[in-house]
Amino acid sequence: MQTSTVIAGGGASGILAAIVCARKGDDVVLLEKNDRIGKKLLSTGNGKCNLSNINCTPDDYNTPFVKDVIDRYPPQKVVEFFSSLGLLTRVDEEGRVYPYSESATTVLNVLMRNLLNYGVRVITQCEVREIVRKEDKWIALTDKGEFSCDKLIVATGSDATSGSKSYSLVQSLGHALTPVNYAIAPLLCKDIKGANGVRAKVLAQIAVDGETLMSERGEMLFKDNALSGVLAFRLSSMLARKKGKFSSCKVTIDFVPDYSEEKLKQLILDYDNAINPLDGILHKALALNVMSRTPMDKSLLMSSAKAGALAKSCKHFEVNVTGVAGREFAQVASGGISTDGFDCHTLQSLRHKGLYCIGEVLDVDGLCGGYNLQWAWASAMAVGGYDD
Repeated sequence: MQTSTVIAGGGASGILAAIVCARKGDDVVLLEKNDRIGKKLLSTGNGKCNLSNINCTPDDYNTPFVKDVIDRYPPQKVVEFFSSLGLLTRVDEEGRVYPYSESATTVLNVLMRNLLNYGVRVITQCEVREIVRKEDKWIALTDKGEFSCDKLIVATGSDATSGSKSYSLVQSLGHALTPVNYAIAPLLCKDIKGANGVRAKVLAQIAVDGETLMSERGEMLFKDNALSGVLAFRLSSMLARKKGKFSSCKVTIDFVPDYSEEKLKQLILDYDNAINPLDGILHKALALNVMSRTPMDKSLLMSSAKAGALAKSCKHFEVNVTGVAGREFAQVASGGISTDGFDCHTLQSLRHKGLYCIGEVLDVDGLCGGYNLQWAWASAMAVGGYDD
């Protein structure tokens, strides 16, 4: 089949790129290996689809390569574009953008309707197995035949969660692969016991080999042998970017970030309960973990020294982290096709005219909270030359 533009991958970035290119008049074919497009999109944001984050800046990503694209297509412009497609959105108190319906299905339905309206041909159960250059054309070789085009956009993502590895499509053309680790996933540890399913709003700091990488407040979900929840997911991205090259990783948790250590000590003294000194402050399971870590005398009387030790443990609870949970638990991959081989403005290959990479297939990853979908949409708008 001959067409002007072929897009390999029917995920978030591929779908939006198809719409942007078709709106500009391209004859677009979208190829997807699964039986339907947008499958991974449906699970984002726990099914609510966290589209973007109003607070997003280039500093929220692992590489300065994103700066040109994110500056040209910031969250506000992405929201405006979705509005033009017919999607109503809302922003929560932390800046996260959701469809007004808070349903990922709504987002996918709007995107599919626009694919249809702009005449994009969507071919599912069609995996691109190889990309070759022939007589000034790009040829996508698939199990449903050959697709010839002038512009070929690779939007095949990563193998995080339910995805599959597809880096070889671009590697075979001379582009380098940055080693892949997984991010936006639980942090593995063995330091907290008996608190599975407990949530707490805390301040947490992650340090790798003594270097503090991030300190942030948020909700932590405690699991057996793992730290989870949005805050842990954000910290996991910082660790994943180390590519496994670290000797030690510590997460220090402040369970009572709204009180100073001295004020907390006084509250414990005033409560004057040596048997259950934290039961009015922390969830019982977390309190037991803190007390088990605190060297105290066995007296049944509360003392200034005992209260001080407990306050210190509450404010500086250290967890030794061994790594990030694996592929099936991760939302994104940290790593991918090296950005060194691509133009940061157009996302076109510096080696091959007419070849582009967008979304997660590139070595670009953002923090948890809408940043990775923001990159997917922004890179799709860039490759389609939106508003150019």
